[in-house]
Amino acid sequence: MRFCSPIRLGSFLFAVITLLMSSAASAQNPPNTLIFYADKQVSESMWAPLFNAIREDLAREDHGLDRNPRLLRGNEIVPGKEFSGVIEVKLLGRCDVVQQAYRPLKPGPLGWVLRVHGEIQPFVYIDCTRMTQVLNPTTLGLSGEDRTRAMSQAIAHVLVHEWIHIATQNAGHTEHGITQAQLAPRQLVTAPSETGALIAPDNGPAEN
Repeated sequence: MRFCSPIRLGSFLFAVITLLMSSAASAQNPPNTLIFYADKQVSESMWAPLFNAIREDLAREDHGLDRNPRLLRGNEIVPGKEFSGVIEVKLLGRCDVVQQAYRPLKPGPLGWVLRVHGEIQPFVYIDCTRMTQVLNPTTLGLSGEDRTRAMSQAIAHVLVHEWIHIATQNAGHTEHGITQAQLAPRQLVTAPSETGALIAPDNGPAEN
């Protein structure tokens, strides 16, 4: 699957939240804040492995991004709390369910961002329903814990890819690495720096 779609136009359909920028005193190197929204049916057990996978992706590889951002869920936002560098992440579908009965899906991206008036907006969509279908062959036979780890790693890779689009304001892709347009399922579930799996695509690339 394509790693991401062409940048989409439109407004982000998230809950409307007023987020204040951090004060000038902490503005020299303020951490980014990633705020996550998900299906109400998603299990609470999903969040710890997902956040761990995101932190490891950022810590192990130099993507030119904040390596230690705040990771918050939407329901953790307290009115009046100040944040800096806010990026909102919408997880579509049951991101806590890795192995599902196969059902054909139309071709499409696993993740995408939005561009309005030429500017890439700080919002990320990740389609977990599509991702579970892509990962099914790779996760067959794995334990529940390993499937959760695989799904978390795949979401982390897609998130980092889309965040780079936002940080660089560049919708283009490279031939290799996390910013390539396509990654195979095996690459999606491989932790960064383990085997160099993100250097070049596998046979039969997955549309992300």
